[in-house]
Amino acid sequence: PARAAVLGASKSALCARPARGAAARPVHAARKVAAEVRMTAAGGSAAGKGQPAGSPATASTTTVGFFFALWYLFNVVFNIVNKKTLNMWSYPWTLSTVQLGVGALYCSLAWLFGLRVKPNVTWGMIKAMVLPAFGHTLGHVMSCLSFSLVAISFTHIVKSAEPVFGAAMAGLVLKETYPFTVYLTLIPICLGVALSSASELTFTMAGFATAMASNFAFALRNVFSKITMSEYKKDPTMTPANNYGLITIMSFLMELPLCLYFDKGIPSLAATKGAFPEATVLKYLLASSLLYHLYNEVSYSALDNVSPITFSVGNTIKRVIIILTSIIVFRTKILPLNAIGSVTAILGTFLYSSAKAKAVPSK
Repeated sequence: PARAAVLGASKSALCARPARGAAARPVHAARKVAAEVRMTAAGGSAAGKGQPAGSPATASTTTVGFFFALWYLFNVVFNIVNKKTLNMWSYPWTLSTVQLGVGALYCSLAWLFGLRVKPNVTWGMIKAMVLPAFGHTLGHVMSCLSFSLVAISFTHIVKSAEPVFGAAMAGLVLKETYPFTVYLTLIPICLGVALSSASELTFTMAGFATAMASNFAFALRNVFSKITMSEYKKDPTMTPANNYGLITIMSFLMELPLCLYFDKGIPSLAATKGAFPEATVLKYLLASSLLYHLYNEVSYSALDNVSPITFSVGNTIKRVIIILTSIIVFRTKILPLNAIGSVTAILGTFLYSSAKAKAVPSK
């Protein structure tokens, strides 16, 4: 029916005689009408699936599957390589800074050689990105510190509590509130993290605290982005990849002096925890840095092509895969209570994301 409507509209516009004194533009009229009919047909198709017109959910299955496959692959491999790097060379401040620096170089070269459209950067945009970049910087380095102190699986369980901080920050800063049922889903998250922490064999207070600090920092980043970046999101050059690229560059510049202070300069690659060749440490350092940028950049693209509910499901599955893979690769011992807590926390995260995506916030 939509195709027939387009053909009919085009034929009518081409055959219509213009009024006296008016410029005859039949081809332009046909194209305009046909475009409107196509938009209507697309909107009807999306609405029939429960999605608004122009929703990310209308992206092709192939495109979505491609982004999700890359996202999972880069993320899982990054977590393994990152932990192995920290096991050899325990300088999380420097490692996290290099990861941001490699990402900044990657984006800069892509813009320089015309591999992607250059963003329209203004002083106003730079000022608007300062706070989100600060939150991103703090969240990234705290995550890296936690990875260096405890098992990957435990850090990810604690990081599943990020929605708790997100809900609190949205209520306190943005004055956004959700139905009571949404906040009920935070209970299994808190319970699961508590059970997992109580039975975690690699538990340290520093590892737990830094993971929690990363949750707080990333919640700050999201809130700051809503406050300061809203007017720049309409810019066609501010694609998800460019947005993340600019934040990465600013975060690198922010963390560099902190890295030099806390690690007392630039650590030597020979300062390892064992007899590891410097070339091996360098390979792992660069690999983890490139993988870190790629998985974050792809996650932005994945979010841009699907609905929030689909992304929350994908994010939950991703976290489960990372936890299971890290347990197998590093032979992490898991007690029954720890396993129950992990499942409870991850399930709570999924329930919260799904409930929040369906709810309408009030102010």
